[in-house]
Amino acid sequence: MASPDLVSSLPSSTGETFYGSFNIAIEETKPANFIPALEVSTSSACSNININIPKPPPHPCKTCTKNSYPKRLANSSHVPAETRDTWDKLFKDGYGADVHIITEDGPIIQVHSCVLGVASPVLGNFLLQSKVKKGIRCIKIPGVPCEAAYAFIRFLYSSCYEEEEMNKFVLHLLVLSHSYSVPSLKRLCIHHLEQGWMIPENVIDVLQLARKCDAPRLSLVCIRMIVKNFKTISSTQGWKVMKRVDPALEQELLEAVVEADSENREKKWKENFFGGKYKISLNKSCWGQLLKQTQGKKRD
Repeated sequence: MASPDLVSSLPSSTGETFYGSFNIAIEETKPANFIPALEVSTSSACSNININIPKPPPHPCKTCTKNSYPKRLANSSHVPAETRDTWDKLFKDGYGADVHIITEDGPIIQVHSCVLGVASPVLGNFLLQSKVKKGIRCIKIPGVPCEAAYAFIRFLYSSCYEEEEMNKFVLHLLVLSHSYSVPSLKRLCIHHLEQGWMIPENVIDVLQLARKCDAPRLSLVCIRMIVKNFKTISSTQGWKVMKRVDPALEQELLEAVVEADSENREKKWKENFFGGKYKISLNKSCWGQLLKQTQGKKRD
C-alpha cells in the first residue's frame, strides 16, 4: 500500500491577553455635624423599632457538594446518539457542501470546509491554499482507496465507523490519521491493531507503518510478537521483502531475538539452580578448608 507524502504547515495563532485595572479612590470626609453612630444612645429608640432580621439561606443541596462536581463534569461530555446521527446525516447528504474530495479510484466526496478545518489542521491549511472555482474547493487524497477516504472523512464528522470498514482499512486509516493529524482516529486504529488484528503474515507491515506513523507502543507490540514467533514470521513473504528493502531493520530484529533467547536461557538456569534441581553437597573436608580460609583472612 502507498501512504500519502504530506508536508503540512500548521497555521499558528497568536493570542493577546487583555489586562484591565480599576483604581477606585474613596475620599473620607468628616463634616462638623457628623456624629458617629456608636456615640448615639439608641437604647430608647430601639424599643420602638421592629427590626426584621432575614432568615439565613438554606444549606446547599447534596448535588452541589464538592465531591459530586467531578462526576457531573465528567458526564457533561456525553454526546447523545441523536447528535452523532445528525452529523452523520449531514456528511452523507452533503447539503451545502463547498469542498470536493478527489480520490484515485472513486467518485467525488462532497464535504464542508468548516468541518474539515476544525477536525484536521492539515486539511484546513490545504483549504487555505486551494483555489475556489465556482464556489467549490478541491482537495486530493492520493494513495488510498476511495472507501478508505470515505470512512476517514465520515469519522471527521461524527466519529462513527463501521466495524467491517475498520477491519478492512485499518492500515489506511492509520496512515491518514497520522498524515492529516487526527489523534482520536489514530488512537482508535492503534487499539484495533493491538487487539488481535495482527497475524504472522502482516506483523512486518504493521511494524514498518508503526515506525513511519510515530506509534512507539505499537512498534513494541510488533517486536514482541516477532520475537515470540520468530520461526514462523521469518519464513513469511513480508519478512523476505523487508530483508531486501530494509536490511537495517532485519539486523535490529535479529539482535532482539538473540537477546531475548539469552535472557530466557539465563532465566531458566536461575530457576533450575535455585529450584533445587542442582544440589551442591560439601563434605567435611570442604567445610574445614573453607573455615581455615575465613579464619586466616580475619587474622590478616
